[in-house]
Amino acid sequence: MSQQKVDQKKLDKKNRRSTLRKKKIEEVLSLALVSVIAIAIVAWVGYSIYSKVQTSAAENATYEYYDIDTAAIQDYLSTLN
Repeated sequence: MSQQKVDQKKLDKKNRRSTLRKKKIEEVLSLALVSVIAIAIVAWVGYSIYSKVQTSAAENATYEYYDIDTAAIQDYLSTLN
């Protein structure tokens, strides 16, 4: 082996711990970033579906109102006193 290769191996061995730590940090950060992006996409899709369901439900809703004549009940209650 040439002296240059020996020196390079010694340097690599000396800095192995910090190199491994940097790689682990990069892996964790990339995993965290991918997780955040995935959660954001899922939340966005879920909110979009929810809002579309709510608007379609509001458009298709029919309301029926009934008028109630309470005069007979009021007359009956007034006779009880």
